[in-house]
Amino acid sequence: MKLFLFWAFACILVNFFCTFGESYDGDQSFWVGWVQQLIDGGFGNFKGNYPPLYVFWLWVVAQIHSIFGIAVGKTFFLKFICLWPVYFAHLFLVDWLCRIVGKFGAPRWKQHLMIGFVALNPAILLNGPIWGQVDLVPVVLAMLSIYCISRQGLIKWASMFFVLSVLTKFQMIMFLPVFGGLFLRHWRVSWKGLPFAALSVVIVLLPFFIGGNLVEMLGRAYVQTSSQYPYATFNAANLWMLLAGNVAPDNVPIWGIKEAGLGFLLKPSVLGRVLFVAVSIFVLVKSLLCKNIRTAYALCTLNAVAFFVVLPGMHERYLMYAIPAALCWSIWDMKRGGVACVFVSLVASLNVNIINTYKGYDVWMITSALGAVVLVAILLVVAFPGLPKKTVGVVSRLSLPSFVPYVVLSVILLVECSVLMFQLRPVVVPANEKNVLVTDLPVLRADQSYKKPMVNESVEGRFLTSGDRLYKNGLGTHAPSHMTYELPENADSLFIGAGIDDEVYDHGSAVFMIHLDGVNVWTSRVLQGRDRPTFVAIPVNGARKLELITDPDGDNNSDHTDWLNAYVRVR
Repeated sequence: MKLFLFWAFACILVNFFCTFGESYDGDQSFWVGWVQQLIDGGFGNFKGNYPPLYVFWLWVVAQIHSIFGIAVGKTFFLKFICLWPVYFAHLFLVDWLCRIVGKFGAPRWKQHLMIGFVALNPAILLNGPIWGQVDLVPVVLAMLSIYCISRQGLIKWASMFFVLSVLTKFQMIMFLPVFGGLFLRHWRVSWKGLPFAALSVVIVLLPFFIGGNLVEMLGRAYVQTSSQYPYATFNAANLWMLLAGNVAPDNVPIWGIKEAGLGFLLKPSVLGRVLFVAVSIFVLVKSLLCKNIRTAYALCTLNAVAFFVVLPGMHERYLMYAIPAALCWSIWDMKRGGVACVFVSLVASLNVNIINTYKGYDVWMITSALGAVVLVAILLVVAFPGLPKKTVGVVSRLSLPSFVPYVVLSVILLVECSVLMFQLRPVVVPANEKNVLVTDLPVLRADQSYKKPMVNESVEGRFLTSGDRLYKNGLGTHAPSHMTYELPENADSLFIGAGIDDEVYDHGSAVFMIHLDGVNVWTSRVLQGRDRPTFVAIPVNGARKLELITDPDGDNNSDHTDWLNAYVRVR
């Protein structure tokens, strides 16, 4: 129990720390679009190519945004709340494997080594909390199905877990040869789970059926997605990266061989599928003869690795699916499974890290704080040598039930979610008949280097966000820019904010200037991406012309500048 408590809290902390890393920008755009679709029209309006089960959670995310009036954007809040299922899946994986390893009587140091690698696995962290993907959830369901079908008392739940895994991620069919073989091996009992599986399918698909979107959703998620990327490999470090090169067409024979004759078989789209089918048939046969669970997880690992290595059109993160299988294998067979797990985790981590490296301003700040904590801790240890032993003794005497980490995780999620919702509440211009929006004033000049100024949107047409806050009113520009407005005769004061839009993350920099009748009355410091916006109040009594100017301070790459909540108070 104490083994689980230690690594459970370590798992929770490292997941939150990694969440502050930058997510993959392109994939976050999908989350934004899909959540907005669910807000606008529910399940019947969902146009994404994602399987249905996780869409239920996206619907919850959509309701939270809608109820609390939070505009949907590529914010930390969206990433954080979309990852809730991943946090619980990772914690459950640690809990489950802790219970298993405790039955084997392995030395304490070996148990810590094995469970520590589950809690701190770099591939899981790079894929989930850093990248922002939810691949861990369906794989954990698939591994549960393998466990259940190998246990007489749990076999009736096996089909349900496997079906739910496929309803969460189409790629889980890679484990079908193993599950199918075990299902056939235990067919006298395993068929009893089919009603539970059928019921779960009905429940998951019912909202889409009611919304009139069932056929279209299934087509996008399970048919169209299989041919979405017609490449030999799409950033995946696999066989086709070696033989054909990245993003090479999958319908051209390798080595420059002509398509005529046997050259047809050397197309990645053909040869890759032939190789994977061959491995899957081998796995199916071995599963039919499988007599223990460690072999079952070894076969899961084998087929998941083959799925990534030989099939065309693979993504850089699809080796992630082999990680939970390899972790389960290593728990039951440390000698062989442990070695395989380390190497698979290494390759998966390197491949993901090439595309989405661990970086971000928040990570920088947290790491700085951790450095200071480490310094204080070392000082205490050196000054009081007996302190660590006493601390360990006090902690070891604590007796907490196993559900405590789940409660702690839930509380942390709810508190952090509440704080983020408070911070992200839309900022609007104070309602007052004497407040006139700058964007409603007559425009005398509108010049900028890239695209055109946008009213109440960023220069890329997204919500105005700066410093992780959303602003309903303002002007999205790109430095260098020069906007000139005609002030009303009874203008008294200008209230305005200036900042770099969050859509460029920690990139971009600019200087903001305000001129009245050609005279500079305010100049900001150099504002960087991720800086908090600066707000000023400036008297404009008697002025007739307001100029809002941004300077790129060097190159103008990613200099997306926002004038926020800009309004004039009239007398």
